Amino acid sequence: MSRSASAIRQQWELENKPSHSQTNGIEYSFTRYGWPIIIRNEHIDCAEMWDLLSSRQASIDYITLIDKKKVRSERYNSCYFQITDGKWLALFYENETIHTNGFLTLPE
Repeated sequence: MSRSASAIRQQWELENKPSHSQTNGIEYSFTRYGWPIIIRNEHIDCAEMWDLLSSRQASIDYITLIDKKKVRSERYNSCYFQITDGKWLALFYENETIHTNGFLTLPE
């Protein structure tokens, strides 16, 4: 996911910093630092972000998605994707910058 986000950010720089773009039919905007973000109803659309940033060759499935508001970001919710039993990937924004943290163990 980090590589996809970095590639999209690099394209943002090359295209003279547009406010919106589209990849594989998925429309998205950018944070002020050029990181891709999909906002729906004032929340990050976690499922669409997964589709945008997961493998470009073939879609990768997740088991469960949890969307939470965390103190790490005033503006944005965080997305937690269960990849396998007990293993999670977090996607969140801090200071208008995208972050991923893989293979977390979330408490029940």
